[in-house]
Amino acid sequence: MHRTESTTTALTRRLLLALLLAGPGLAQAQGAFGVEQLFALMAGQQRLTTTFTEQKFIKGLEAPIESSGELLFEAPSRMVKRTLQPKTETLMLDGGQATVERGRQQRTVSLEDHPEIAVHVEGLRACLAGDLDSLVRLYWVSLAGTAAQWKMTLVPRDTQAAAQVKAITLSGEQADIRSVQVLLADGDSSLTRIAKPQVSR
Repeated sequence: MHRTESTTTALTRRLLLALLLAGPGLAQAQGAFGVEQLFALMAGQQRLTTTFTEQKFIKGLEAPIESSGELLFEAPSRMVKRTLQPKTETLMLDGGQATVERGRQQRTVSLEDHPEIAVHVEGLRACLAGDLDSLVRLYWVSLAGTAAQWKMTLVPRDTQAAAQVKAITLSGEQADIRSVQVLLADGDSSLTRIAKPQVSR
């Protein structure tokens, strides 16, 4: 009886020791790719250029509204989304300002004063800049997948912004964002597909 208990105790100790030694390695393997790791890949991009196609799905319309154009990012915080088809329109973010140009008309607003506008664009810009602090200040962030294929969901923290946007989902591979889906609070949505970018570091 004593030998059986001693054998059991020894086996238990060995098992506990094995778990203690393996534990940190297992935790590291399971949590090897998180938001911090993704943003480490994204950080350091000085200039990025690419093209996009966008579909807007609006209730009451049988077919989506389609558009296409160019996307430019320049560190630390300048992003330009230039729509070329079907009509020319430019959205430029520079620091805390957003400027929209349509033909000869131009309007500039402060993003801090208009969270309902900022919520549509700040998530993408923060990701391109590798600016995790700004992202988590504006959104609840969750990430699924691996570095090879990931999906990140952003939910606005600000109540005024949340009244406009229910969630934003970005999908990509490594440091490249390949699609952005925006689900509006009223049920409308948009899907932007982004071509593989040219990046300067």
